[in-house]
Amino acid sequence: MKENIINKQTWIAVYGQVLIQDGTITLVPDSEQIDSTTASLVIDQSPSPPHAVVKSNIEFDQGTITWEANVGGADARAQLLLSVEPDVNDASINGATNSTELATGLNVLGTPYGFALFKNGKWEALGGTGQGSTLPTGKWIKMKLTARGSNVELFCENVKVVDTTVTLRRAQLGVLLQGSSESSIRNVVVDVEAPTCFAIMQFTEEFDILYRDVIRPVCESYGYKVIRGDDFYTGGQILEDVTRSIRNAALIIADVTPENANVFYEVGFAHAINKPTILLSDRKREKLPFDISGFRTLFYDNTIGGKSLVEERLKKHLDALRPK
Repeated sequence: MKENIINKQTWIAVYGQVLIQDGTITLVPDSEQIDSTTASLVIDQSPSPPHAVVKSNIEFDQGTITWEANVGGADARAQLLLSVEPDVNDASINGATNSTELATGLNVLGTPYGFALFKNGKWEALGGTGQGSTLPTGKWIKMKLTARGSNVELFCENVKVVDTTVTLRRAQLGVLLQGSSESSIRNVVVDVEAPTCFAIMQFTEEFDILYRDVIRPVCESYGYKVIRGDDFYTGGQILEDVTRSIRNAALIIADVTPENANVFYEVGFAHAINKPTILLSDRKREKLPFDISGFRTLFYDNTIGGKSLVEERLKKHLDALRPK
């Protein structure tokens, strides 16, 4: 459901001076600020223009955000801040997280439109467009972001200007404003969608039971929409449906018990695009293939007790990825 900033959303400045009024957040550029690279998301410039970081009570990881942005000068920045998942099969599974944020919007690391990752106190460009052009100043510009799985796209005036591949973590939405002149963001509208879990497995009765009795109900209890390859009803090629579903999924769960070429192809594709992936395997399998033997795998016994145990362990993984 879409919510308008004026009615139900709260924004608080956690660094810098801003004016928040009637759904508009505006940087106060003539305020004095502490020069600290650890206090906020400071841009690497010397001297650094005034900047502010504002956080909200809106939690977002999948869906659509629309807003309007206004930059007052060439050095002004008006960007959203979103939290990013740690690398796949890394600290996220253990519940540890690194502070990583995605900045997107206007004037991102030298490009009029773009994405940048802020991690360990440094900025990394993830894509930008509009080089050689200049943004209009003192004018409200309509922006939109869509996030489905690891596909994140940025639109300006309903034109897609740049995209990137990154998995967002459900966390509070923020705003970064910077510049020696005023920059503002207003009319933030958020449409949160349920993230998708794509289940990869062989289509036989044994795995149908695991999917129906364990994977689907557990994941749905964490807010995921769960699909499998046999849920496709399009007229296109199956491979295109599968790869698109993997790209659009926030999470992959794959049972690698049998030697199924399709399953391993899809798991390989998911790993290649850095998709959060949970592997399952029946203990009857003596040895995993070398290429995936280093990944964390939930082993289970194909019994009633075994199903209960894998359900419990699956919940622990999901607690790290998407707490209830």
